[in-house]
Amino acid sequence: MARAEGELDAADLAQVNRALADLAYLVVPEELLERDYDGPSRLPSHVQRPSWWHRFFGIL
Repeated sequence: MARAEGELDAADLAQVNRALADLAYLVVPEELLERDYDGPSRLPSHVQRPSWWHRFFGIL
């Protein structure tokens, strides 16, 4: 998203991704985190359409 908006240079992104990979982190694209989550959950009832973001990080 930031790259599409011209806020993040491709070379900087590649450097960050390499550093994360070196630390054994898995980068998950934001688009996947925004997908609907329909599995079991303990989210508050006011969350109408929980996403994978809600599943892993809760409500911020």
